[in-house]
Amino acid sequence: MRPFSGTGIEVDSEFAVESENDLLAVILESRGGASPGSAQRNPDYNVALDLLLSRLAQLRATVVDAFVDSVTTRQLPLEKRRIVAAQINLDNDTDVPQLRAELGKAAAAVNRAPNASGEGNRTRRIKLLVAVPGYAASDHATLAVALARPSLALDVSPTAVRGFLRSLIGTAIPTVSGSRHNTILAVDSRNVTVATDRTPTGQPVPISEVAAAMELTKEQSVVDVSVDVLGYRSAFIGAVLLQLPGARVVGASPARVVIGDLLAGDLNVPNELSSVDVGPFQGTLDRPATVRQRREQQQLRAALLRGRAEAECELCGEKYPARFLWASHIKKRAAATDQEARDIPRVAMLACVFGCDALFEDGYVSVENGTIVGAASVAGSAAIGRRIGQLRGRSVDRYADAAVYFDWHRAHVFMS
Repeated sequence: MRPFSGTGIEVDSEFAVESENDLLAVILESRGGASPGSAQRNPDYNVALDLLLSRLAQLRATVVDAFVDSVTTRQLPLEKRRIVAAQINLDNDTDVPQLRAELGKAAAAVNRAPNASGEGNRTRRIKLLVAVPGYAASDHATLAVALARPSLALDVSPTAVRGFLRSLIGTAIPTVSGSRHNTILAVDSRNVTVATDRTPTGQPVPISEVAAAMELTKEQSVVDVSVDVLGYRSAFIGAVLLQLPGARVVGASPARVVIGDLLAGDLNVPNELSSVDVGPFQGTLDRPATVRQRREQQQLRAALLRGRAEAECELCGEKYPARFLWASHIKKRAAATDQEARDIPRVAMLACVFGCDALFEDGYVSVENGTIVGAASVAGSAAIGRRIGQLRGRSVDRYADAAVYFDWHRAHVFMS
């Protein structure tokens, strides 16, 4: 799977979590250069490693061992490919960028010829053997979800909650009873659009109600999934709470969502629940929609790049190498019809990863009559406000060709 950034942007780098004896193995795939007919592999390796280490630190994990795990090194004795000198206890004081740099430097030295020049390959396939409080070796799938998604049980700001909901777009989220599913179709500045069997086209749910439930969960560690506590859309909100790292469902009448304290590494459960046998993780572990999106992303990028090694971001106009350009859906994929999704390349555009893609995805900027407009609610002195100011008023040449999709974005996503 791939991790999501704190704002819900999928990072282009693959990782996995497996059980290995009594420990958990976090595996990050190597980065590879582009070749004729194929794009660069896992270009966001360093970003992904920073995210994984940061989230392991939030969980107070211990790196018991770590080594290069590439095909060419597996025949070597473990001590010849080890990249840590001793176990590392991670916490909120861990200097993640420094640790990532040290791991990369050690990985580059594994199986390296004595007379080789240069610094070597710092982005190889590595395996971290970790011990995580509250996670047994059999909980590898649960830990993978916790590491992939933003750890937002501790961050209930509107931006963080919106980013978390965006990371769930296209996923069939089961209710606490497991009898029904909700699917998030879109997320704008105020509402999350949710489809059910009864309302397949979706209905809006205020993000503020989801944020309030997350705040309550953060404060109490346990929340009744009921209309009295969570409101009219309690079934959907309870399903979202189950997607938080460490979340479990206990009881049945009413069902309760329990979440561990990620900083303390224990379950702060009231006395009346202390004897309840906490069941297996109830959240969605498989994301078939992600697989479909990855395949489509490659097709979109290929169609938009047309074999070019570099191209312009269609929002800021700056030219970047292809690896820094994302094929962004103008009309969100989850909201597009099958015919619209196949309307390549009109339904998508190239947007750079240096802010333009995220600003457009989150609705801070949009396009109106061929000109970029920016959210007026953001202070011009703020970092985001300054970036919006740089984009506001720029012409987008492709508007005439894709006006119907830009107009949808302005109506449904833009923070107007």
